[in-house]
Amino acid sequence: MQLLKAVWFFYQKMIIPSFAVSILLSLFTMSYIQILPGIGIAFIFLTPAFHYYIYELRNPDEYYFYYNMGLGKITLWISTIILSIIVGVILIVI
Repeated sequence: MQLLKAVWFFYQKMIIPSFAVSILLSLFTMSYIQILPGIGIAFIFLTPAFHYYIYELRNPDEYYFYYNMGLGKITLWISTIILSIIVGVILIVI
């Protein structure tokens, strides 16, 4: 249970910027009928990009915090990719 809380804490820094930019991209590139699928597709690709920017470039030392909680760098990357795909597919299907 504590690992899920740690993953959620990690994911919180990326979710708002990813959704905001996904919505903007979808509004500018998709037609009105296809906004949710556009948000889903953009979210799938932008979340790993924000992960890279936030944790690899801007705050690389934050990985130590999550490592002490039992989450390695590979685990965090895999969880980011899986969660972004899940959320993106849900938005595409809706």
